[in-house]
Amino acid sequence: MKYVGEEIYNVIPNRYPYMILDTLDVEDNKAVAKIALKQDLWIFDCHYPGHPILPMTLLMESMTQTFSVTFLSKAEDKTEIPVISSISGVEGGKISQKEEAAPGDVITIVATLSSFKRGIAKGSCKAYKNEGVNPIMEFEIVDVLPSQMIRIR
Repeated sequence: MKYVGEEIYNVIPNRYPYMILDTLDVEDNKAVAKIALKQDLWIFDCHYPGHPILPMTLLMESMTQTFSVTFLSKAEDKTEIPVISSISGVEGGKISQKEEAAPGDVITIVATLSSFKRGIAKGSCKAYKNEGVNPIMEFEIVDVLPSQMIRIR
């Protein structure tokens, strides 16, 4: 299913200015989001004046939002907001942003769900810049639904 603009609010609980996804395509265990970085995006006024770049933390947040839709439709309570329990580099490596993203760039995020059991979702996220073949950021992720947190303590 494809969502555009504010239609994304139907499947992601985050709102602007923290939710900056422009489009979202959701399949079985995969979601693909796009962000067209426009000069007038609020973050570029302060990060950094004269050299605007997308902060790594906002890119990571957009990636986790994209991942959340891969499993929220499978949850018993579809209104639960997932909690990130861990993010790690691929195969235990470190997480880094390999290239800056700036106004005029288009970011494509690919999130893949590898398992969803008892409210615990595991998968991976990759972000690409301008249809590149090598990700500018990638990580493995585990999200937990709050109703399941008592079980894992």
